[in-house]
Amino acid sequence: MVFLVEFLRDPRRTGAVTPSSPWSIRSLLDEAEVAGARSVVELGAGTGAITRALLQRLPPDARVLSLEVNSSFVARLRRRLADDRVSVVAASAADLREVLAEHGMGRVDRVISAVPWTTMPSGLRADIVSAVADVVADDGRFSTLMCRHRAATAGARSFDRLLRSRFGTVWRGQTVWAEFPPMFAYHCERPRGR
Repeated sequence: MVFLVEFLRDPRRTGAVTPSSPWSIRSLLDEAEVAGARSVVELGAGTGAITRALLQRLPPDARVLSLEVNSSFVARLRRRLADDRVSVVAASAADLREVLAEHGMGRVDRVISAVPWTTMPSGLRADIVSAVADVVADDGRFSTLMCRHRAATAGARSFDRLLRSRFGTVWRGQTVWAEFPPMFAYHCERPRGR
């Protein structure tokens, strides 16, 4: 219900009526290959569905920085996530570079996201993708969920072009048909030395 209420309050910012399903999360994290990651950033943590699954897969010495702009979600996450590996930060993904610096982190192994790319303003989308490309380590990966039915929209096509302009390798993961609406993930790797 919390997700639905926040969606109704600001649909462009929340972007979904419900949290990501276990099927989409499993597919996202499997394809992102997070198991050995030591430093992970999560963009758009929401109510923590991905965060909890991520923590189950990461090693004991991993560090997770979860960014969320919705103050209700931030308060809920801080109350419910009792794990020393995760820090919940009330910040925009566009401020990723500054947030990492404040937390003494440089480049990271993985950036995981479920933010609503197709409903946000194009300038903000570009700022976030640029920030992500700057902080992903040479052998790191950026993985983000996308609704399959949105893939043909102008916003999604623009997002796809943006990813391909900032990352050396971009591919789409498998479609999760058990989810409604069906989902897939984009996976991106930064060219070495860039």
